[in-house]
Amino acid sequence: MRNPIIGAAASLIFMTGLAAGCSTNIGEDIGHEKWNRQNNPAHVDDNFKYNVGELPLTGQSKLEPIPADYWATYHDSINATWDGDSPSPATKFGEAFGIDGLEDIISRNYGIDKYRGSRKSCKTSSDCSDLEDGSSCSRRAGEVSDPDTEGYVDGVCIPSWWGICHGWAPYAISEPAAVNPVEHNGVTFYPGDIEALMSLVYGKGLRVKFLSERCNEKAPDPDEDGRIPEDECRDMNPGSLHVVATNMLGIRGQGFVEDRTYDLQVWNQPVKGYDVTNATEDGKLKEVTKAEAIALLDAEGETYTYNTDAKRFFHVKLALHWITEAPPSQSSHVGESAYTRTDNYEYILETDADGNIMGGEYVGSSRTNHPDFVWWPTAKPNGWVAEGKVTYEDVAMLNAKAAAGGSDEPSGDEPVANGCSHNECQTGEKLVSDCSPCATTVCELDPYCCDTEWDSYCIDEARNHASCGCE
Repeated sequence: MRNPIIGAAASLIFMTGLAAGCSTNIGEDIGHEKWNRQNNPAHVDDNFKYNVGELPLTGQSKLEPIPADYWATYHDSINATWDGDSPSPATKFGEAFGIDGLEDIISRNYGIDKYRGSRKSCKTSSDCSDLEDGSSCSRRAGEVSDPDTEGYVDGVCIPSWWGICHGWAPYAISEPAAVNPVEHNGVTFYPGDIEALMSLVYGKGLRVKFLSERCNEKAPDPDEDGRIPEDECRDMNPGSLHVVATNMLGIRGQGFVEDRTYDLQVWNQPVKGYDVTNATEDGKLKEVTKAEAIALLDAEGETYTYNTDAKRFFHVKLALHWITEAPPSQSSHVGESAYTRTDNYEYILETDADGNIMGGEYVGSSRTNHPDFVWWPTAKPNGWVAEGKVTYEDVAMLNAKAAAGGSDEPSGDEPVANGCSHNECQTGEKLVSDCSPCATTVCELDPYCCDTEWDSYCIDEARNHASCGCE
C-alpha cells in the first residue's frame, strides 16, 4: 500500500485558482455595495460567460450526485454503526487493511475524543443547552452514561450539525456511486460503508475553487431596508450565484457545492441542477426597468443606489436543486428523487448595456435565505487521512469495484492477457514484467507495479498506453 505524503500546505481544504486572470471590465473589482473581489467569478474561472443571452435557463449535472450521510461528529464520525450488529465503516476498514486501533484514531481526529477537554463536559444534553449551538451530550460507543454506575464517563457537548459534509459533498459530485457490496480480505463493504470512507478521504488535501465569504454570525439582524449589513453575511451575491449555476450546470454539466445557509451554520450540499422559473414566453430572462427594479427591492427614490454602474436589470426567480443527506444502506440511494430538494431564490441581476452580468441584489425573503458560498474540487484527494492510516488510493479501489460490480476477478469480457495473473486494468497483486507488453511498459515506468502491488497508480499509467486496452 503506497502512502503519499501531503506537503505542509495541506489543510482541511485548501484553495487554488482564486487569482485567476481576467480581461474585460466584467472581471473588474468594484465597490462595497457592488460586486466585490470575494464575489467576482472572474477570480475563480476566467472562462465563465456573463452575457445573459448566452446563459441557459436550465441546467443539470451530468453525474448524478450521491445522497449519503454526513457522519456526525457527536456520533463519533465513521465509528458509528449503522447496519445492526455489523461493525462500523472504520472497524471494517481496519480489519480489511490490517490497521489496529483505527477507531481511536478516527475519534481523536474526527469524532468525540477530538473535543474532550476543549468543549464543555456534560452528564446529559440538558447540560449543553446554555451553549445555544445545537449541542448534544456525546459519548463513544460503550462508555457508561449513568453517573451511579461504575466506570461512568462524562460526555462532551458537540453540535449535532458538525460532521464531514465538507468531505461528503465534493465526493458526491466527483465519483461514481458504489452500488454493490464488495469483499476485500474477507471483509464485506456495503455502499454505506464506502460512502463513509469516501467522505473521510475527501475531507482533507483537496484542491478547490471557492467563491464568496463565510458568515460567522448567528442570524444577523437586517437593517431598516431588510438587507444584512455585514458583507460576508449578505453575500453570496446573486449575480455570482447566477453566473456559477448557469456556467457550471447549464453549460458544463458540472455540479458544485453550496453552503445553503447564509449565517453561522455550514451545511455543504451538492447542487445538481437549476431552473429559471419566470422566463418570458420566448425563452429569455425577464428584463425590467430601473424603476421596476427599485420597486421590487422596496427601495425609495428614482436612483438605483446598490450598483450605480448598472445599465440594465433582470428580474430572476431561480429554483436551485440540491441533494440532501441519506442514511447509510446496503444499497445506494443515487437517483432516488426523495433526496432531491429545491430552494427558490428571487433577485435582480445587474448588467452593463450589453447584458453582461456585473452584480445583483436579492429580493424579499431571499435577502436572508440564500447560499453563503459555493465551491467545487479541481482534483481528486491527495494522499491520506486518519494519521496516515486511510488513503484515497485504497478507498478508491473499493469504490471502483463497488461501482463496477463488486468482484475482484476479471469479467468474461475482460480476459487475462498472456501470462499475467490478473487483468492489467484492475488492481491486484504485483505482475511479472514480461507477462504482457502492457506490464512491461508500465513496470519500466513504475517498478512498484511489478515489485510490490498493481495498484490504482499502475492502472492510471496503463490507461495511457494502447497496448493495455484500459478505458
